[in-house]
Amino acid sequence: MGFETFFQALQERRFPLEFPGHFIGGEWSLDPKSEVLQGSFNPSRGDAIVKVLVSKKLLESAVDAADQAQKDLSAMSMEKRLEYLARLRQVITDYRTLIVDALCIEAGKPRWEAQADFHSACQQLDAVLAESSRIRESLLGPVRLAWPDTEFNLQANGITVAFLPFSTPLATFVQTFAGALIAGAPLLAMPSSHAVLSGVLFGCVVNQLELPKGAVNIVFGNYQTFVKILQDKRVQAVIYSGSREHCDTIRRDYMGQISRVLLLQSGGKNSVIVDSEADVKESVRCVMYGVIKNAGQLNTSTSQVYIHESKLEAFKKEMVRAVRALRIGPTDGTEDPHLGPLYAQKAVDKFLRYQTMAKREASDTWVWGKVYNTGTAGYFVTPGVHFFADMDSSSSYQSNVLMCPDVAVYSYRDVDQAIQASNNTEASLVTSLIGPVERTKPWVSQLRAPNVLLNLPTVGMDVNLPVAGRKLCGDYRLNGLGIAYLLAYPQACQSSVRELTEFAAWPQLD
Repeated sequence: MGFETFFQALQERRFPLEFPGHFIGGEWSLDPKSEVLQGSFNPSRGDAIVKVLVSKKLLESAVDAADQAQKDLSAMSMEKRLEYLARLRQVITDYRTLIVDALCIEAGKPRWEAQADFHSACQQLDAVLAESSRIRESLLGPVRLAWPDTEFNLQANGITVAFLPFSTPLATFVQTFAGALIAGAPLLAMPSSHAVLSGVLFGCVVNQLELPKGAVNIVFGNYQTFVKILQDKRVQAVIYSGSREHCDTIRRDYMGQISRVLLLQSGGKNSVIVDSEADVKESVRCVMYGVIKNAGQLNTSTSQVYIHESKLEAFKKEMVRAVRALRIGPTDGTEDPHLGPLYAQKAVDKFLRYQTMAKREASDTWVWGKVYNTGTAGYFVTPGVHFFADMDSSSSYQSNVLMCPDVAVYSYRDVDQAIQASNNTEASLVTSLIGPVERTKPWVSQLRAPNVLLNLPTVGMDVNLPVAGRKLCGDYRLNGLGIAYLLAYPQACQSSVRELTEFAAWPQLD
């Protein structure tokens, strides 16, 4: 199947599609001895979209191609790298319709959300390009201190392998592409098995950039495939966003490789604190957006809300009304619901287990999340909203990152109670403060979350957060283009040192 036929079949929803192969070394590759992986499904209907064919030979050839590209990338000037980024911005725009369609069909995103994701990715590239004149100096800034006469350069750590999660394939691709290219590191990107359509489109985009062959490779697989690539010692940086269990396994198995950089991110237990003077309707709108965007499957999704006791009853009434007003439905057609499907049946099963726990433990279940019938075989649920009089850190429901459209609500009398409860999480990523800024801004310094948003939902910046997570949801600090700093190291070149008289005064050897 040629790509024109592939694209037409995608737009006409004629599934399953024929797998076009892996983008390796500047060309599309298949191995007749490949094993068949499950591939991706349409979460709105449960139908197969495309299966993936992969082999050990293809994985090795991808690492070989990346390895061979290192010399060309190292010799490439920063100006040339930025030209490629500008070209990426142009070509992605050419693929806008197809990329948005892929996000709707495969990731289960409503069209409003898919379009917002596309706009956010373009904004991310625009922000990088707007700083083009300062990027190199900013990345070298810390090492330049007190060494004005020394020449510094950036050297790439080496091959970077990045996993593209189903929930944010476009944003993660743009972020890792930009970071690796600026660092001069060859990139091997692996879309989730639930993001194959997006990955194929990214391969087509890269093919049009005319980068050095092997500079960016797109290889398809699943988590098991991903960790097989990590066994190759030429891989010097790993970027992974996924479950805490997967992150822990990668950290345990590869932390001993001293030269390898691990950038691991799992879901955050994200909080919203609502001030006593906040507008209730706007607060609920902010919370609901954080709960239902991408069906609660983002690292930044809202997990818990702390509402001042004076607002509790009004907040409850408005939350229940908002949940009942949600439009829930398929995202692969002309409909544009508020809430789309979960990514798979196993996500529905997990959601229902947590609903049972929550109903058993909660002081009051405001809305019990259930399976929602849309007339299709998709993976739809209604959000769950549960009120707890007390926080119980031993509760599996209250302490775990759920990754589904569900929220726990707590009340507080003194804001210090809410701040302490929010700080007690072991997976801190985002905390949102809702209310008059002059009242909530002083709370920021007391919060441990690396990202604090004022009058914005916790998902307000998605993967474009300025800072990565803390503790169990992340083990590095820099995010966005800052990952370029983590994928490279500074190299000093010195021919003379000011006022260094020791060597000149050393006696001659004759």
